[in-house]
Amino acid sequence: MKATQVLPPNYHLSGKFDLKNARQVISMNLAGFVLLILSIWFFGWLAIRMRGTSAISFSFEFSSISSSLFSVGKLILVIFLVLVLHEAIHAIYFWVFSRHKPLVGFKGFYAYAAMPGWYFPRNQYLLIGIAPLVIITFLGIILLATLPVALIYLVLVALVMNTSGAVGDIFVVLWLFTKPQSTMALDKIDSIEFYVPDTHEPIR
Repeated sequence: MKATQVLPPNYHLSGKFDLKNARQVISMNLAGFVLLILSIWFFGWLAIRMRGTSAISFSFEFSSISSSLFSVGKLILVIFLVLVLHEAIHAIYFWVFSRHKPLVGFKGFYAYAAMPGWYFPRNQYLLIGIAPLVIITFLGIILLATLPVALIYLVLVALVMNTSGAVGDIFVVLWLFTKPQSTMALDKIDSIEFYVPDTHEPIR
């Protein structure tokens, strides 16, 4: 199956991940908090295993206002770059499977990459959803092993933010694994709808 702008005949809505659904958002935020704690522990442990205890020791220099702002600025820049890279990877995979330009931007406090009007087969959307977590984690681990120890805390921040921030992607990917391979996914920025053939009963 290929990505298409026309839903195949005899498909019906079988589930929906909706950022306007309070119950789903609360569940996702709780899972995100747990993922944040676990990622802090895991990547901290990994840094120690790879580079020693000095890898997780860092401090801010507050000798002047300018140095303080510089330290905070570095953290903000890293978080912003991770956010942009995360959505860029989503966008690249959207393009790979559709050969059309995806929508990329900011909405409120979060960034997004989406393809409203396009239906993607389940396995394609699984790759679209999980790719940023896998690729950025892989690159981050390489940087943990190669960068000077003084810069490792920035890599740890990037890894933790990317992992905890991917909770929505993980939520959708796990949900998709419960769907048949014939499922089609429609990403509408604020929601992701899942469609299955009529041979499968709708999920309420």
